[in-house]
Amino acid sequence: MKTLHLSIIVVACIGVASVILNFASYHPTPITKENNFGINALVVHQHIGIGCPTENCPYPEHYLKINSKFHGEFLVGYNICDENSCVKKDGIAISLPVVDVLHPDYQKLQLPDNLPWKDGDSVNIQVKVLNGFISDSAFTLDPSHDPKIWVDLGKSEIVRSS
Repeated sequence: MKTLHLSIIVVACIGVASVILNFASYHPTPITKENNFGINALVVHQHIGIGCPTENCPYPEHYLKINSKFHGEFLVGYNICDENSCVKKDGIAISLPVVDVLHPDYQKLQLPDNLPWKDGDSVNIQVKVLNGFISDSAFTLDPSHDPKIWVDLGKSEIVRSS
């Protein structure tokens, strides 16, 4: 009888633990691999010393270069990972420039210093964008009230700055 009670307690604990783990890992923002937003992004590696004569260079070593095919797209977060490390940013609201073949324009976002990534390394880029947006009376973006979606842009190779 004690074994039966002990078995029931163990099964109940495992069940409760799995429910808690499921809720803890739940991510309320949906993720899609379909890039209906027309977003282009890549990570650029700028070698220290290029355009910087001093040792304490104010330019970032890595940055995210991003734009969109459509007007009105806002970047509100990103998640860039290789097999060993990740760079994550959330809670931003950056209007993305539109792709223009004659006059290319990109938003450049500085990534943290001391990343172990090198030219040619493969990273996975996910960006969080607004799925439509709302402006208040001052015409500023309030990303806390808008539906957001993660767009998985897939694998990208880190390129050297030209």
